[in-house]
Amino acid sequence: MLDVLRSNARSALTWFIVIGIVVVFALNFGPGSLSQSGCGASNAPWAARVNGRALSPQEWERQYLQLVQTYQAQAGDAFTRELAAQLGLGQQAMDQIVDRELVVQDAKRRGIAVTSRELTKAVHAMPSFQVDGRFDFEAYRDAVRPSWGSTAKFEAALKEDLLYEKMRAALVETVKVSAAEVRDAFEADGDKVALTYARFPIAWAEAEIAKPSAADVEAYAATQAERIATFHSENRSRFDQKKRVRVRHVLARVAPDAGDAAAKQRIETARARLAKGEDFAAVASALSDDAATKASGGDLGFVTEGPLDDAFAAAALSLEPGAVSEPVRTPAGWHVLKAEEVVPAKRISLEDARLEIARELLSKERAGALATARARAAHDAVRRGKALPALFPASGQTVKLGGKEVVAGETGTFGRATTFIPGLGTAPGLLAAAFGAKQGDVLLQETPVGPVVAVVTLRESPDSAAFEAKKGELESRLRNRKEYQVMTSWLQTLRDGAEVQTNPAILAAAAATE
Repeated sequence: MLDVLRSNARSALTWFIVIGIVVVFALNFGPGSLSQSGCGASNAPWAARVNGRALSPQEWERQYLQLVQTYQAQAGDAFTRELAAQLGLGQQAMDQIVDRELVVQDAKRRGIAVTSRELTKAVHAMPSFQVDGRFDFEAYRDAVRPSWGSTAKFEAALKEDLLYEKMRAALVETVKVSAAEVRDAFEADGDKVALTYARFPIAWAEAEIAKPSAADVEAYAATQAERIATFHSENRSRFDQKKRVRVRHVLARVAPDAGDAAAKQRIETARARLAKGEDFAAVASALSDDAATKASGGDLGFVTEGPLDDAFAAAALSLEPGAVSEPVRTPAGWHVLKAEEVVPAKRISLEDARLEIARELLSKERAGALATARARAAHDAVRRGKALPALFPASGQTVKLGGKEVVAGETGTFGRATTFIPGLGTAPGLLAAAFGAKQGDVLLQETPVGPVVAVVTLRESPDSAAFEAKKGELESRLRNRKEYQVMTSWLQTLRDGAEVQTNPAILAAAAATE
């Protein structure tokens, strides 16, 4: 849908359609509908504050329901509230209403306005307010009142939507697509290649090489001090580890419109059962509201400071192995935690890590040499007339690397515009070599995971005669892409200079019902 809207960004009818959709959702669901499903978002005092202006929960609800309906139209019955949670639709809706408000505020600062005539024209053009093809005020009033309270409130919201579109249209007017860019896109689309390949991963080869001796490691470390220091610096998370605690928890959620008492009482009940000796995993499975961990006895895995809520992290990291926490309050509700395992913080200095790093780098060098030798042998065999699938068949294979079978694969056809080779991933050197080769050429290229032998099985060049027929489609595609990039960059600039606060209760409520 967004692609369709972006492709029609210059037409005012685009946003009439958008507003019409919003009205339909409002009429079908209306503010408070999520609360009827158990969300309770309408009872929150505000959804977000943007530079001091509060956005209502109803604004968030309308945007959320629009997203839900869009996904339902695509996925049908397969779309569930659980899937909505996985897609993060609550957060997407929040981001969208904040972005809209930032754009509207910026438009007002710039003196852009929507006239009464433009507002009237937009209202009269909406099919929802027409009877026998003509605008009908009574139909308009009766349709708007249940969801908006009055036509004035609806028109105020519509005016801001039109202002948003005016600002957006002014921005995308700056986007230009040159004839050279269209020609380059045509050339890239028509320039195609397909490969048959065999990979020789260095990680596989490491299992085959002999482990370096202590003397070899010492000698390597003595000559590769700079390389070892660079490795240590670039892998700080490995050598400067924060304290970690493997945690289980029981969660009692607190609804946004409810007090803490009931949830805290449930956590106290859980602690009382634990104090009597009940297994924590069994209590979590019976009482926890965290659907993601309940089946595994509340197991959250290892946690550390940083990504978690501060109160949760502080409680978890203060526990000794086997200890159970006091009740902990977070935006999600009340928790009780148990530390299953504690891994202390550890910092390994360059001097202490020197030989470990030397051994790892030396092993990789030797594994790389082995993988390259096997790849070069295959490359030479193919150049002498052997076929890669015959050298490395999918069944009955006898050629192995580190105990794993090397099997020939096929990329299928791909274009020059890609940065990703099907089946092989990101491999810039091989990509450039493939598009510089002829059909039938045999390539040997290093990639980030190890050498690859490839045969060019198809090589197509653009058909210049088809350019005129495809020019319009290509220009539209390039314009849409540029408009999206310009809008994204602009919105990020607005966000960076704004004071934005979102209500966690709104998102928690959405997660509880999604």
